[in-house]
Amino acid sequence: MKFALQSISSLGAILLGFLLLANVTITSAGKGELESLSTTVKAVITETIQADGTVVEIDELTTLVKSQLMVDTESQADLAYNSTLSKLEVLEAYTITPKGEKIPVAANAIRTVEDDNSSGAAMFSDQKHKIIIFPKVTPGSQTYYKTKLTTFKPLLPGYFYTRLHFSPNLEIQSHEYHLHYPEDLKLYTDTQGVKQTRDEVKDGMRHVSYAYQNLQIKKKEQYQVAISDYSPYIHISTFPSQEAFAKAYEERIKDKFIVTPEIQRQADEITQGLEKKVASDKTLDLKKEQARAIYNWVSRNIRYVAIYLGDGGIVPHDANSILRNRYGDCKDHNALLITLLAAKGIEASSALINSGNAFVVPKYPVIGPFNHMITYIPAWNLYLDSTAEMAPFGVLPGDELDKPVLLTKLAKLARTPKPKKEENRMATGISMQVAKDGRITGKTHTTYIGTAEINARYKYEGAETAYSDKLVKSQLAKFRHTGEGKITTSYVYDLNRPFTTQTEFTLDAIANVPGPGAMTVPVGLAPGELAMIANDRPPEKFTVPYVCTTRMVGEAYQIRFPDNTKVTRIPPNVKYKKGGIEYEAIYEEVKNNIFVKRQLAIQRPGAVCEPSELQRWKDFYQVFIKDMRGQIFYE
Repeated sequence: MKFALQSISSLGAILLGFLLLANVTITSAGKGELESLSTTVKAVITETIQADGTVVEIDELTTLVKSQLMVDTESQADLAYNSTLSKLEVLEAYTITPKGEKIPVAANAIRTVEDDNSSGAAMFSDQKHKIIIFPKVTPGSQTYYKTKLTTFKPLLPGYFYTRLHFSPNLEIQSHEYHLHYPEDLKLYTDTQGVKQTRDEVKDGMRHVSYAYQNLQIKKKEQYQVAISDYSPYIHISTFPSQEAFAKAYEERIKDKFIVTPEIQRQADEITQGLEKKVASDKTLDLKKEQARAIYNWVSRNIRYVAIYLGDGGIVPHDANSILRNRYGDCKDHNALLITLLAAKGIEASSALINSGNAFVVPKYPVIGPFNHMITYIPAWNLYLDSTAEMAPFGVLPGDELDKPVLLTKLAKLARTPKPKKEENRMATGISMQVAKDGRITGKTHTTYIGTAEINARYKYEGAETAYSDKLVKSQLAKFRHTGEGKITTSYVYDLNRPFTTQTEFTLDAIANVPGPGAMTVPVGLAPGELAMIANDRPPEKFTVPYVCTTRMVGEAYQIRFPDNTKVTRIPPNVKYKKGGIEYEAIYEEVKNNIFVKRQLAIQRPGAVCEPSELQRWKDFYQVFIKDMRGQIFYE
């Protein structure tokens, strides 16, 4: 299936005094590099906004299966819809064999199944799926279906939207979009890379149509931004701006943030004793410490559960019920956090954001690319994501940096902070002893700061449980070592202290001592970030913007060779500074002890780099990989 249609609901007609919500989306998810092995022969979407306020959407899709590799994928269609707000019917479905035989889909091969967006708790979702199983699909076959989606109930007053994006990674011979709506309904339209084929008024209804074709498939590139950032699109909305949508959304959810006596008691309990702490430390701000305590409590005590019941896809539950149940999704986390903060006199706003690789916000509001909600505190220009349970107060996960956000309470667009190398760093100290038989024993200590700290807390969660042996073996195997070891960490759930890891290890012989021989600097049971970067060869080229990393990594080694071995040569020092990339490697030998210090610092202009930036990294990479492969010679 080349595209997924998900009409959540329909119309926004002030004329009718009754407003609904709609969403149509083209997506290329789930196909990877196999997308070119099948073709959209013809896709037709026809939406009609009716006088009674409902929206009827007719979808037709014909797909040509070109390869056996795509037979399993294209042998079924999975169509999602909200069963509370809409009704989906399959009007027709069949397979056309390579010989031209038309084989209808049997009635019992069209099934309605429950959604499973809540990690198995289907009761928390009223999303359903129509599954169509096509018969006798082979290479050269075509599959066809025609569906009717009728949407009755609004999610958000005043809102109709259509969001279509066309992936350059897909072959599309013909795609048509048709919209029919009352003449005096005001819609705002923005398009790119599509052709308008109709715009006329007839019998009080306006009819608009667009066409798109893509016969030159472009290969998907590593690290590329979301296709919605640069691909052809059709955006249609009843709202004239993102700010107008923010106001309407805030009006819809304002009754979810009531400070009840139960909320007030919980906020007071969480912040108890902080006045004394602040009184004894004049550098602390009471309100900020209260906000920190509340954020930490929500992160640790509210379990994440996805909930899509009725309008739950965009509207949170009330804060009091979230507190009682102790679970909720991102909207619920945000609602409870804002309400607890309000109980202590701290004002905050909901912030809509994209949690993937999308960095561009459409001119008119069409929900996407917003798919996540975090919290913003204006007093300190601070963003919080309490669903990222390992993120310390005021630290965002890397995929939420330098992202556009819609601050609904403030009714304005803003942007999360740009990445800074000092706020995503790790430093490792490693001491190793090479034994007379070539085995190596060692210890490491690593401190993580900022974004690196979040990733490390997730990685090492459970490191001191039965999971430890598996983690040790996996870490050693990553760098082609064998041996044994032990990993200990600071408490992963203590978000108020920097996260650290310590290891002890013994590696099986990787050096033939006494020599003559040579070896590269071993990683042991250290995180080995520089070694992993060295193993990630950059692509030859990019043609679209890509997600790039800003970070600092420091590693300091002491390697002691046995007395019966003499070190005869060490790698030369390296210093590189160009285009926002700084790298230094210093090697020193003192009485059979080798001291190595390597530090890499990368500062990008933002979270997204233009294709031209790749060449800067490729130039550095040749210097870097040569140093990382440098050997210590001994005899």
